[in-house]
Amino acid sequence: MVSGPGLQQQLDQKVREIKQAVSGLSEEQASKPPAQGEWSAKEVLSHLSGSDSTEFVVRLKRILDEDTPRLDVTPGVSHYEQRRDASTSQLLSQVESAYAEASVFLGGLSEEQLNRKANVPMLKETPFGENVALGQLAGLLINFHLKDHVNQLRNLSK
Repeated sequence: MVSGPGLQQQLDQKVREIKQAVSGLSEEQASKPPAQGEWSAKEVLSHLSGSDSTEFVVRLKRILDEDTPRLDVTPGVSHYEQRRDASTSQLLSQVESAYAEASVFLGGLSEEQLNRKANVPMLKETPFGENVALGQLAGLLINFHLKDHVNQLRNLSK
């Protein structure tokens, strides 16, 4: 069974992996996409920050405040246009800030809260289905979404 402190540890680990993956990149390297239509490291960091640093926690809080809220997710949005002039360290700082808040939030959740459901239509065709518990959703974000982007950042830093 997933626990709040367990999710907190997993999320904190992924943030450390993100920091490590971009630590050796110059601004030039971080700004350069590997190929036409692919994201640069700065675009990945911007994506991980969300539209603002509270976006992820706001979505999770809705699951606690509403009965099975619908959470629409639009994959592939980097939010980079509004942050184009930000440095890699500024973008990384935004990622750290966003996930530090999420980490504290997740770490304080009870089993009952982690079992509250949300409707996430994007997950309909997955083994999880579209009605997913908050703990499952957080686990998916950490162990699939963030893991994929950590690997992407590692590849970009080679």
